[in-house]
This record gives sequence, C-alpha cells and structure tokens, in this order.
Amino acid sequence: MLRIPFTSLSFIFILALSILNFAHCKTLKRDVKALNEIKASLGWRVVYAWVGDDPCGDGDLPAWSGVTCSTVGDYRVVTELEVYAVSIVGPFPTAVTSLLDLTRLDLHNNKLTGPIPPQIGRLKRLKILNLRWNKLQDAIPPEIGELKSLTHLYLSFNSFKG
Repeated sequence: MLRIPFTSLSFIFILALSILNFAHCKTLKRDVKALNEIKASLGWRVVYAWVGDDPCGDGDLPAWSGVTCSTVGDYRVVTELEVYAVSIVGPFPTAVTSLLDLTRLDLHNNKLTGPIPPQIGRLKRLKILNLRWNKLQDAIPPEIGELKSLTHLYLSFNSFKG
C-alpha cells in the first residue's frame, strides 16, 4: 500500500487552499480603476489583450498581459506592470502612480513624452523602474530619490534636462 507522508499531504492541502484563495480574491478597486485609466489612455493597439473586468484574472480569463498580481489578505494587488516595446505614444500615464504596491514598472522602448510625474514618489515599494528608450523630458523628479526600495533605475536614452 502506498503511503504518502503527512508532510506531503499538508503541503498539498496548503497549496490547494492557496490556489482557491487566489481564485476567489478580488483585485483591489484602486488598482482596477488605475489600470482601466491606463487602458483608456494607451489605445487599442497596446492593450487589445486587456479583456475582462479584473486585471488580475477572474478564473475564466487570465490576468492582463504585462500585469502581475499578488494576494494580500482578501485582495489581489498589482505588483508588476510591464508594457514595453509596444509603441505607447503620449504622456507618461499618471494613473500608474496609483498602483501603490508596484515593485516593478517597465515601460521601456515606447514613445512616452513629457515629464515623469512627481507622484512617482508614491510608489514606495518600487524596486525596478525602467523608462529608458522613450522621449521623456524635463528634469528627473527629485521624488525618485525618495524611493528607498529602488535597486534598479533605468532612464537612459530620453531627453532629460538638468
């Protein structure tokens, strides 16, 4: 008779509970609102794969392309946003600064213009910020210096002044 050690059964049980918990969690409304604002500002070519009401996936539909989420308590939060090399044209999407649990923001190799908004300083958990190869300009906001968790900063190949 095949015996499965108790530790293996415990692991399988905990894993199953975690998966069920993730499948039944809702994405934080603040993050859904921010991503819908970003979606509206980017245009259909960029976000054609962003379908469904829940950017983190709702069980029937997967998470939106380039969006990574984690479970925090009873909610899912957006922790990574990677929308790069897809020809985003226009100003930096300020709604990104409402994604307060971001640890990675990668919008490199697009055609973003204008300044990086000073609200970028709200992203206190940000570890990686990659905005290189855009058309960003003006001064780099000093609020970036307040991002104490930041370990990787990529801003080259833009038109910053100062």
